[in-house]
Amino acid sequence: MKTNLAADGSINVGRSPLAHRSNHRMSHGGVFERQEQDRLRISRELHDDFGQRLAVLEIQLSQLEDKCACPETAKGLRLVRERVVEMDRDVHRICCQLYPVLLEKLGLVVALSSLCREFSQSGIQVQFEHEDCPATVAKTVSLCLYRVVQEALHNISKHSKAKSAKVSVRGSSGRLEVVVADSGIGFDPDVIRPTGLGLASIEERVKKAGGRISISSKPGAGTKVKATFYTFLLVE
Repeated sequence: MKTNLAADGSINVGRSPLAHRSNHRMSHGGVFERQEQDRLRISRELHDDFGQRLAVLEIQLSQLEDKCACPETAKGLRLVRERVVEMDRDVHRICCQLYPVLLEKLGLVVALSSLCREFSQSGIQVQFEHEDCPATVAKTVSLCLYRVVQEALHNISKHSKAKSAKVSVRGSSGRLEVVVADSGIGFDPDVIRPTGLGLASIEERVKKAGGRISISSKPGAGTKVKATFYTFLLVE
């Protein structure tokens, strides 16, 4: 394994292509895969059980509201029904955060675009760009890249004080690259290691999936996270 601190403040973590291939095979039995399986199970249980019960409750409250002869009681029922609708939306959001169903159904580009829109609604304007992305990407790699972007955006909202960020996905020269950059306060890699900013999981996840990652930052100049996978890892 190679871990280098470059002159520009970037921290590069990766392996040789052959080590990538070996590590990719080993990742199938790793802790990250088990975590994703647990997330998928919990997401499905929430959606199929709690989500369905909320949907039924909303219908029942709507029926009671229609039949209610007392305006004040009907108003109270409507307010309760609206709260149930909000709870249903929250359950759907949590399910998507636990496991990105869009990733399986519509692919990496659509899932990342949706994720960026969601973060934009939280107050940080996230610009999303994509170019020459492969039509199909192996599940292990696509899920890894989705989690990298998700965690990087979470760190931006929590630490960077940035008002904007940019996520780009590009395929070129036999590789697929995802970059997340922000305009925030940044940090000094010589003083604050990425582990102190919650980025350790990003590094470990990319390495386990067989990719390479660099995290570069300077005080006052924002932070950039870049994850790269070579094409031989993109097919199941």
